[in-house]
Amino acid sequence: MYNDECSMKMLELFTNPLFKKGFFDFFLTMQQEGIEAARKFWGGYADKNSFPNAMDMYERMVDFYIILGFVPKIKYDEVLNENKSLKDENRFLRDTIRELQSSLFTEGGERVQQIWNGIIDKQLEANKEIAKNFFELFRQLKLGSS
Repeated sequence: MYNDECSMKMLELFTNPLFKKGFFDFFLTMQQEGIEAARKFWGGYADKNSFPNAMDMYERMVDFYIILGFVPKIKYDEVLNENKSLKDENRFLRDTIRELQSSLFTEGGERVQQIWNGIIDKQLEANKEIAKNFFELFRQLKLGSS
């Protein structure tokens, strides 16, 4: 029943990224639901005294489901803590970049406004100078023709 062709098909299936992701997501969900089911069972069991080692058994079941994920509990906890710290660092970096961008846009906008006001002021001065020169030239022409 299980031959080389079947092995090749399974290998092809596991090299497919979509299947691989879906399979491991399913496996992780199954593992988490198994842990939660064990927690609910042992936490909600009415006659706890009849199973004095229930919490030890529960911890072993947790270890069993974690081992099913091919990761030791210590390593899993380390990765979980590292993932949490990386999320915090990412949040800090995103907030810092957002603040920097906001600061740059604010400073850039102020700088553009200063430059624009400078250009307008120079243009107004040039227009006043041109008008002054025009009236001076017109006055000289009027005085020269009289």
